[in-house]
Amino acid sequence: MAKESSAKNKMTNADSKNNGWILRSLWVLTNALFWVPVIGLPTLSLILLTPAMGLTRVQRLVWRCSTIYFKITLWATGAAYTVIGLENLDPDKHYFFACNHESIYDIPLVFAALPFWLIAIAKSSVAYFPIFGWAVACGGTIFIDRSDHNKAVHSLDKGRKALEQRPRSVLLFPEGTRSSDGNVRPFKKGGLVLAIQAKMPVVPVAICNTRSILGAKVDSFKEIHKSPIILIIGKPIETSSMAYEDRDKLSVDLQAEVVRLKELWKQGVGKKYWNHNTQSFWGCWVPTPPFPAPCWGRVLDGYKDFQL
Repeated sequence: MAKESSAKNKMTNADSKNNGWILRSLWVLTNALFWVPVIGLPTLSLILLTPAMGLTRVQRLVWRCSTIYFKITLWATGAAYTVIGLENLDPDKHYFFACNHESIYDIPLVFAALPFWLIAIAKSSVAYFPIFGWAVACGGTIFIDRSDHNKAVHSLDKGRKALEQRPRSVLLFPEGTRSSDGNVRPFKKGGLVLAIQAKMPVVPVAICNTRSILGAKVDSFKEIHKSPIILIIGKPIETSSMAYEDRDKLSVDLQAEVVRLKELWKQGVGKKYWNHNTQSFWGCWVPTPPFPAPCWGRVLDGYKDFQL
């Protein structure tokens, strides 16, 4: 009888856990479908104001709208996030942020956490997603056609000219695609060449634990789990004195530093700082202030614990 009771309790607990992530998955999907048009359509309409406001102001507003959407995504998921290492950055500068790529939650985390006007380098197919893809295109995203080398080179050159005209920071996933096992893959050089050409510092960034939100299904919203996620920001690597020939060394050095930061997270270094509370819904609408202002999930002077 005792064994039967124990087995029933285990089954009940398992069913409860399954119901938990099923309900959360439905909630996240509902929010995603609702907020894409609610935020995306007004964002698209901003492009009509370009003659009056100028492209710079319009694209900056598009970025603001994007951060609201991504923060709401994290709120709906119940993902508490922690940001460590912002003291390494100058709020008045622009950077290339070179991140590892674990799951579809990486982009929401980076946009929600970093207080920088940010655009991304993305594959060209993203631009064709209804509303969402159109909105990020309006924001100045640099799209790369991976199937055509000449088109990719042309896109990078076009991106360089855009950065010269309207300086801002750039989000880059040098692995090229999401990691299938969570391990950091070798970094590709295409986006880093753009950083060298633009003479902008490149910052190694470790994205930690976003895979755990999606369980085994890292490419979909089918199985959502509540989990804390961490963003660890390394020290910028200057490219002002680099040339095209330095691209290989830069990619190797960046990948090694991201691996190092992620290994420290795995070892539990800085665990005392991890935030386990989700940002409020109303907090999603508040702009992320520049460092060192207190902000949700932000750790002040926490990077010192990550030095070996």
